[in-house]
Amino acid sequence: MRDIRKIRLRQMIDSIIGAVLCAIGAIGLSALAVGKIWEPWAPLVFVAILLLIAVMFGARAGILGTLLAGLIFAVFLFRPLGSIQISSSVARGNLAWMLLLGISFAVLFAPPTSGFRHH
Repeated sequence: MRDIRKIRLRQMIDSIIGAVLCAIGAIGLSALAVGKIWEPWAPLVFVAILLLIAVMFGARAGILGTLLAGLIFAVFLFRPLGSIQISSSVARGNLAWMLLLGISFAVLFAPPTSGFRHH
């Protein structure tokens, strides 16, 4: 019983660490991409980071990180800034693809033991 709690705690910590790393990466990429010609394509570039997080930290981290990154891109990268509404149809489509691919990759490519520290 105690071992199960330790495993669940480790998985929760891994999920939080992975999601926070995704959030930091999304904020950083948003800062780099804002105002650039490739701004609408930033979410698709970010899919590589989401895949890496899912492989290292598990499916939960990949899914949480994808959702956090999507929210960050919507609010801080795309116009109107500060809102989850996105005026550009290209940016909106790319963000939708990032969400679909990020969640799919998290489910498909996360290790079966799901987490950075395998037991």
